[in-house]
This record gives sequence, C-alpha cells and structure tokens, in this order.
Amino acid sequence: MTENMTPPEPAPSAAGAAPSGAGASLAMAGAGAGAAAAVVGAEVATAPTPPRRRRRRVFLLLFLLIILGLVALFAGWYLVTRKPVSELPIVPPPVQVVVPSYGFSAYGVSSGTGVAATPSGDRIYVTQTGGDKVVKVFDGKGKEIGVLRPPAASAGDHVPVYVAVNPTNQDVYVSDRITGEIYVYSPEGVYRRTFDPGTDRKGWQPLGLGFGKDGTLYVTDVGAPMKVHQFAPDGTWVRAIQPTDTPFSYPNGAVPDSNGNVYVTDSNNGRVRVFAPDGTELGGISRGVREGDLGLPRGIAIDDQNRIYVADTTGNTVMIYKVPGPDDRRPVFVGRFGVQGTGDGQFEFPNGIAVDTRGRVYVTDMANDRMQIWSY
Repeated sequence: MTENMTPPEPAPSAAGAAPSGAGASLAMAGAGAGAAAAVVGAEVATAPTPPRRRRRRVFLLLFLLIILGLVALFAGWYLVTRKPVSELPIVPPPVQVVVPSYGFSAYGVSSGTGVAATPSGDRIYVTQTGGDKVVKVFDGKGKEIGVLRPPAASAGDHVPVYVAVNPTNQDVYVSDRITGEIYVYSPEGVYRRTFDPGTDRKGWQPLGLGFGKDGTLYVTDVGAPMKVHQFAPDGTWVRAIQPTDTPFSYPNGAVPDSNGNVYVTDSNNGRVRVFAPDGTELGGISRGVREGDLGLPRGIAIDDQNRIYVADTTGNTVMIYKVPGPDDRRPVFVGRFGVQGTGDGQFEFPNGIAVDTRGRVYVTDMANDRMQIWSY
C-alpha cells in the first residue's frame, strides 16, 4: 500500500492564528464597505430624472411661454393701436343681448288677462276678468278710449279672456270663457258677429287666439281632448293640431312664425311646443330651472324680427327667444325682461302679451291691475 509521503505542515499556534484571522476579516470588511460606498456614489451620480417629472417640467415651461407670448401680444397690440384687447382680431365680439325697455303703464284694468294691438299700435285692447268684465280700448299713449261689450242678444254671464286683431282688416276677436264663443268686432268697436267654427266643433271651448299675417286664425280649444284649431282666412276649418305623445294641458296661446310653424303655450305642462305647418311636432321649450326654461307660460307673440315673447306667469317675467333654424328643435333663448314686484317694469303674474310693428311689447300685469308697454 502506497503511503502519502508529503510531510504535514506544522500547525500554527493559537496565539498567532487569532490576529492573522481578525486582520483578514477587517481588511475584507473595509474593502467591502469601500466598494459599497463607491457603488452608492455611482448610483447617486448617474440616476436619470423620472420620465413623468420630465414631461411635467416641459408642459409647465410651454404653458409659461404661451402666457408670456399672450401678454406680449396684448401689450404690443395696445402700444401700437391704443385699442382695448376686446378689439383684437382673435377675440370674438361679445354677444349683445338686447331687450326692450320699460315705457309706461295703462291703469284701470281689473285682472287683465289678454292684450292685442293694431300693427301701428294706435289701438290697444285689454280683456279684464275682474270688475266689469269687458274689453277696454286704449290709444297708443295708454288713454282709455272705449269698451267692447258682449252682444246684447247674448244673455247671461260673460268672461272675456283673450283678444286678437286680424291684421288684414283690423277686426277684433274676443274669446268668452263662459259662453264658449268668439265675438268679432269692427275696428271701431261695433259688434259684427259670433264666429262660426263649423258644425263639427259645436260645444268647443275656445281660449287662446292668434293670427298669421294672411289672416289665418289659430284657436286653442280646452275641451277634451285639448287641441289647437286652424282656420283659413275665410273662416274655413283647416285642421286640428294635437301632440302625438303628451296631450295638451290648457294651452293658452298659439301663434305662427314667418315660416308657418305654430308655437303653442302648453301652459299646465310648463312648455312651449312647436309644430310644422302640417301639424307635425318639431320640438319646443321645456319646463325646468336651466337658463331659458319655463314655469307657467301663457301669452305668446312673435314680432317681425322673429323674436318670440312668452309671458311666464309664475316666473313674473317675459322670456325672449329667437325663431329656431331649420335644424334646431329648440328656440334660442335671448334674454328676459321684468321681475316680480309692484313698481315700474315689475310684474305680478304677467299673462297676455302682444307686439306691434313699431318695436313695442304689451303685457297684461294681472295682479297689479295694469297693462305695461315696453319698447326697443
């Protein structure tokens, strides 16, 4: 058997081995700490900025540059032209909201509901449902000049509610809520006749009245089912206008625009509904709390500038809209005039409304027992 002939190394002494091992350990620890510090230092020195923070700084810088550019542009514009910033070509002109101004009031009207005026505004007709229930006639300055009374042959009680002037001959039409009739008077106030709606409409309950420029008559009927009747200028019945979904609830007014579309104040439903000349419903104005929404619309009129006026009775104001374009379903809200109160230009339950061709607007201020005249 072959033996290992390599002689064994002498064993180190215990005293000599301890210092040697501790020194090696300390040297290794020192070297490790130095290496770690070097690595950490390298990481701190070379760590890149996070991408999100870089983007935020770039966006902030761009924003500041845009602000500085705009300030420089505005300052340069003013120094060169001495004009206000609003006249900068890039600044759109402000929207001009034009509403009529209060003119004066005609007093002596007891609970006036309806109002109508001749195109020139030289005669104004106001129905009163309180006191002596008649139609009072005023001149253009608000002076009372006459009264329209029910025909002598018509016995019993009468309550005239709404009134309209036929623009083709100046005849005056008055709806009587109690008798369910429409009385027709001459421009001088002489009773002419009782309007005949045709045998198919006997027992109807006419309320609101409105005329087209050609003499077409629109009558709201609050008999069930509620509807709007259209009559040709010669008095021939044309059609009944009714919604296809929610029925009318006491429509108080109906008037056409220059395109033949018909606007109906669906009063108890709190909205204005718009119908095409053939009776198809197109859209309208709703009840609500948004700007331009309605509360209790009653009287309605359209002037020769295509402005729509709606008396909002519970809102104690008159709302103004523009006739909508062919692709719009809702008339465009323009503004309003009048607030609640008893002073000049204030309303307590405005009800009826009318216009003339001279830019004047007539409003029955029902609870204040007067008729107000506003003008552009």
